[in-house]
Amino acid sequence: MNPYKIDLGAQLPPDTDYPEIPLDGNFSFACQGCGDCCRKRSDIVLSGYDLYRLCVRFALPPQMVIRAFCHCYTGSATHLPVVRLRPRQDNGNCPFLTTESSCAIHSHKPLVCALYPLGQSIDFEAGADPSDPEVRRRCIHYFAQDTGCSGRQVTLTLREYLDSFSILSREELDLRWARDCIALSSRVKTLEKRLRPIEMKYLQRKIQRALYLEYDFRQDFMPQYDRNIGQLEETLCKLEGDQSVRKGNQP
Repeated sequence: MNPYKIDLGAQLPPDTDYPEIPLDGNFSFACQGCGDCCRKRSDIVLSGYDLYRLCVRFALPPQMVIRAFCHCYTGSATHLPVVRLRPRQDNGNCPFLTTESSCAIHSHKPLVCALYPLGQSIDFEAGADPSDPEVRRRCIHYFAQDTGCSGRQVTLTLREYLDSFSILSREELDLRWARDCIALSSRVKTLEKRLRPIEMKYLQRKIQRALYLEYDFRQDFMPQYDRNIGQLEETLCKLEGDQSVRKGNQP
C-alpha cells in the first residue's frame, strides 16, 4: 500500500470480526520483546497530542520534530493534514527503535504504539460530551490483534493494560480529537467545492497549525488545543459566511 494513502483513523480490514474486550475483562497476547512489531512500519499516524508528547520528550517545537521524524501530507479520504512517523531510510524501521530492539521513547510513544497489540475504534455519537465517562465507554472500543509472536504468553485485564500507558486518562482528549476531525473533514469537503485553490491552501495551512503546529511543549496541551480550535472555528465561519454571500449575489 502507498504509505501516502494512509489517513487519519485506521480502517479495519473488511469481513473481520474483532470481539470487543470489556474494561475489566481479560485478554492474552504473546511477546518475546524482539521489536519486530516496530520494523518495516509506515502506518504510524500521529494525533496532535501524540506529536505534542514527542515535543515534550525532545524539548523541541513541533516543526523541528516533524522535520526530523515525520512525513506530512493531505489525507485522501479526510482531506485533512496527516502527520505520520517516517521510517528510517536504511532499514525501513521506526526511527525510535534502538539497536537493542527497545523503544527510545517508550514513555512518550504514540497512542497506536502504546495500544499494540490492542486496537481501538471510536463510534462517536453526535452531540455527545467526551468528558462524560459513560459516553467514553459507549464510544471507545478496544479489541485484541494477533501478534503472530511465539514469545511468552501475557494475560491482563484491559484496564490494567490501558493504565500501564495512561491511556484511560487521555480518552477524553482522544475522543475530542476524533469528534473534531470528523466534523472538520466534512466542512473542508464542502468548502472545497466553492473555494478557490489559493483559499484552500490558506485553509489547509490554518488547519495544520491548529491541529499540530501551534503548541508550546512547556505548556499544557488542552488549553492550547481549545485556543487553536476556537481560532480555527472563526476562520471556518468566515470562509463559510463569505461563500454564502457570494452564492447569494450570483445571478
